[in-house]
Amino acid sequence: MESELTTAISGILDAQNIVTGGFETPVPGLWLMRTFDRMPPRHMTYRPSLCLIAQGAKQVLIGGRTLRYSGMQSLVVTIEVPVVSQIVEASAERPYIGATLELNTEILLDVVTQLDSNRYGQGGVGFGVAVQNVDSQISGSIARLLELIAQPQAISILYPAIMREISYWLLTGPAGRDVARMVLPTGQPQRIAKSIQHLRENFDSPINVSDLAKIANMSASSFHQHFKALTSMSPLQYQKHLRLLEARRRMVADGEKAGVAAFSVGYESVSQFSREYARMFGAPPRRETQQALADRASSTSAVGSIDASTTAF
Repeated sequence: MESELTTAISGILDAQNIVTGGFETPVPGLWLMRTFDRMPPRHMTYRPSLCLIAQGAKQVLIGGRTLRYSGMQSLVVTIEVPVVSQIVEASAERPYIGATLELNTEILLDVVTQLDSNRYGQGGVGFGVAVQNVDSQISGSIARLLELIAQPQAISILYPAIMREISYWLLTGPAGRDVARMVLPTGQPQRIAKSIQHLRENFDSPINVSDLAKIANMSASSFHQHFKALTSMSPLQYQKHLRLLEARRRMVADGEKAGVAAFSVGYESVSQFSREYARMFGAPPRRETQQALADRASSTSAVGSIDASTTAF
């Protein structure tokens, strides 16, 4: 099935005149990617999704954990989390080829309620990102989604049915418990996701773990423990990633100066911002963003429409 998905994705990108880069398809939440070169580490935010590699390999750093996955493997993401992502296998002969599909939480919840949802309630919170092999059921469902790209009039009719298939296979697969608990109202991951949403919407304000714990309907100590188990970082580290990612976006995309961006995202000290920025991105704000702007200009013609800070490539 590897060659079939590789051929199908390559054909779609060829039809879009995309040699290297990404393509946001008309199928909701489905992105395709191809690159003939390994790529340096990129900071971004992964949202709940199925990230599939047809060919090549990628390494993802999340907090203190490193995950690697390659051809006909996938990353199942069940929580919104900042990551450092790097394509580590790609060449002119065997380019990196992958697809990312955002999970549809409404369809997932509908499917899980028709299964025995009680079996998903046991045990503690697991890590919110898992690597698993792509079996014939998942690859076949993805192939059918790819076929819809050439038939946009069929998307609204067939997409829900295919997403139900994918939801079923994920829920009954190795990561099924984590996928289910992502959408079950009583699941700890779903409750922590509410606090993460609050963090995203108020990342520029001082953090209060007690308030976040109340949003998750958990004690402060339990919340902190489960938050770290799920994301591999503390709430404070998570907020820092959100602030620095947004500051970088403002400097690169909007041309804001470092000091302005620092205060905009909630820092009270520009020197502290510069230190933490350099620690995270490997260079001071001015030098790093100048290089990013140069890279952005040189790659614009080759890359399709992508928000690289949030898309799992």
